[in-house]
This record gives sequence, C-alpha cells and structure tokens, in this order.
Amino acid sequence: MIRVKYEITAEDFFKMRRSVGWRDIGINQLKKALDNSMITLGLYDDHKIIAMGRLVGDFSCKGMLTDIIVDPKYQRKGYGKQIVSEILALCKSRLDQGDKICIEANPTAGNRLFYIHCGFEYDPKKQEGVFLWIENV
Repeated sequence: MIRVKYEITAEDFFKMRRSVGWRDIGINQLKKALDNSMITLGLYDDHKIIAMGRLVGDFSCKGMLTDIIVDPKYQRKGYGKQIVSEILALCKSRLDQGDKICIEANPTAGNRLFYIHCGFEYDPKKQEGVFLWIENV
C-alpha cells in the first residue's frame, strides 16, 4: 500500500538520491536541507521510500520545486506527478486569501515535458526553467 508522509528522514533522502545516481551528499547536510524546506514529502511502499519531493523558498512570493525523485523501479506509474500535485496543493492551502506565489522548477535533462504535464508553463522568452502561478482566490 502506497502512503504519503509529510516528513522524510535525511537517510531516506540519501537513499533516493543514490537510487537515481545523483552525487552523494552527507546526511547532516541533507538534514539541514530538509529542515529548511517549505514542504517536504515522500511516498512509501510499506516502509520503503519510493518517491520524494521538496519545495524551497521564501514562504511568501517564490518557491522552487526541487528533488522530485522517483525510484527507478517505480517510475512511469504516476508517482512523480502525485508528488508534484500534493506539494502544489499543500502550498496553495497555506496561502492567505488573495495571495499568490510563483513556483519554479529547473528540470534536469529530458524532464521539461514532465513538468509541463504537471501544469507548469515553459516560455523560453521569459526563462529557461518552467513556472506556475498558484493563487488563493
């Protein structure tokens, strides 16, 4: 059974980074990154983390979607989109009435289309990454 957890450990963050071949970063540094995130969540299959994501930013006007990672054995099953959708919904729920925030992402090679499928815009005349405005009206 797949379940969402709204906090993950630095050890799970380390495992996820390693599962996709990203450079190792020390556990203490990963813990600091998690502690300073606006939103962090993971998907778990029983007790094993299979996907994760973070939103970092200023808690007001700007957020950066980052570390959207899905274990290769679980890719192409909608878990990445689930992570992004849940983070965006949580972010919107924390906005005050009338507030808006710009969420950006800087996709890794070949992942831009994933973010566009998640509702992000891509306009190379404005910026290289993708962006999405969320508004609580």
